[in-house]
Amino acid sequence: MKKTLCAAVLCALALTLTGCASTGNGAIKTLTQEGAAQAIVIGKSTKADISESFGSASVTKFSNGYELWLYQLGFSKMVDSLPYVNLVLSSAENKRELSILFDKTGVVKKYQLVDQLP
Repeated sequence: MKKTLCAAVLCALALTLTGCASTGNGAIKTLTQEGAAQAIVIGKSTKADISESFGSASVTKFSNGYELWLYQLGFSKMVDSLPYVNLVLSSAENKRELSILFDKTGVVKKYQLVDQLP
């Protein structure tokens, strides 16, 4: 009986600690390559267009005036929250990422949508 109760508690804890971490408004969760091609037009889409479609991004600015906007959707697992264990095991490979490069004028230069599944 105690083993069953212990197993149930561990399962409940694992489900509680499993979650989702993301940047932006979550639109990349269901974004397809075709949808990305429609929403992001190289040479035409602006920062305002992208922000409206995908929300706030993690931004890296370069000295040449270019900017890289990164949208990530990662599915964390219980192992990510365990000290020391997360140094050896990680669910970091279980994510989806949209990266968009803007030129000096704030127009899309290139983009990439990548799924990194285990």
